[in-house]
Amino acid sequence: MPEIINIPATLYQEKTALKADLRAEVLEKRKGLTNELIKSYSQSIGEWLLSILPEKPIYIHLFLPMAKNHEVDLRGLLPVLWERGDTVYIPRVTIDQKLEHVQLTPGTIIEKNRWGIPEPAKHHLPATKEEIKAIEIVLTPLLVCDQQGFRVGYGGGFYDQFFQDYPHVQKIGVGFFEPITEILDIYEGDIPLDLYISPSRITRFNQ
Repeated sequence: MPEIINIPATLYQEKTALKADLRAEVLEKRKGLTNELIKSYSQSIGEWLLSILPEKPIYIHLFLPMAKNHEVDLRGLLPVLWERGDTVYIPRVTIDQKLEHVQLTPGTIIEKNRWGIPEPAKHHLPATKEEIKAIEIVLTPLLVCDQQGFRVGYGGGFYDQFFQDYPHVQKIGVGFFEPITEILDIYEGDIPLDLYISPSRITRFNQ
């Protein structure tokens, strides 16, 4: 198990708030994280994840970080996942605002879209429905989640739609801060996580 790192003191463990307030607050809070802290925290999150992966090769979906938003950086996992024989997918947003999934290999060309999100170049073909059905684990970006597993993202709803269409996947959120008590404005379309990985622990949610 990785060494437990003391994350910055927060009010999040005993906090209830609306999504919009949390979104603004956490974005500002993440700006205070140095590059060294982001690297260290991301490495710990990656080590926690590797500790729970099955021994056999799997199909896994992750994301590449937006540096300007100080996101968890999982790129250090990629050589390990490929060496394990895992098939890795990452998201790409289409012109009509849909989320598609593209296999990531060492030869995949990455470009930034109009929001500054790194994603596969357009000539890389998206996964078919049958290929997506083979995905077992989805590592989900977020700003914060609550103790029920509900998450606050950037408000696009892409992952909730993904989870509705493919409910079989194991939904694992990754983030720098511990869960808060409750997100107050959850709605029917919100789908909770199965697990959440922070730098210091893995939280399992009872659905």
